[in-house]
Amino acid sequence: MNRPQQPPDAGNLDAWREFALAYLRTQWPNDAPSTLESPTVFPRSPLEGEGAVAIFPFATARAAAGGDPRMYVVVGETEPNYYPAYGLPVDDAFSLHLGTRFMLVMGVGQHESGTSEEYDAVDDARRIVSRVSSTAPVEDVRIAAQFNVEEQIHSVLKARVAGREVYILGRDAPMGFVERADLPAPVAYRLHLGRVLRAEPDPDGVIASG
Repeated sequence: MNRPQQPPDAGNLDAWREFALAYLRTQWPNDAPSTLESPTVFPRSPLEGEGAVAIFPFATARAAAGGDPRMYVVVGETEPNYYPAYGLPVDDAFSLHLGTRFMLVMGVGQHESGTSEEYDAVDDARRIVSRVSSTAPVEDVRIAAQFNVEEQIHSVLKARVAGREVYILGRDAPMGFVERADLPAPVAYRLHLGRVLRAEPDPDGVIASG
């Protein structure tokens, strides 16, 4: 499995397609896909040491066993990886990949709450929502997941805001929301991290574009 020497671009996507297929064969020797759909290239990454990637959608019976046949495989100036599509557009698949890479590089792990831990999830959720709406009711707040990031704790809260269930990122995490409350909490967290990374200053305007 030889990685192409040049970063993904419009002129070498066939080579990257073959690399992606070869990578998937190493992961799924018996049921890897034989074809990939048209890719989207993201020419730069906000992560240090990483660069352009190509994201190829594909369908596989392996994924269909879990209810959704669609997946994405990401290759390029990064560690290759594949993800269930979760109904996400390719732009969000890039964010999910960035968030996943961040967690792996930083050694982010799940946080187990202690009985003496002082954290008011309800108050935190209401505080975050109040920054965008002072009148929206916040109900049914619960901790869906928590993660250790160096000396911080990132909390993923699930709540009903103005009658709609959403994820709220709070505690020490970059504040924000993920509206796809059907996603597993760790996936919502990685998606949010990737979006935050892409929102950082980008003077050339190329990180967020495919």
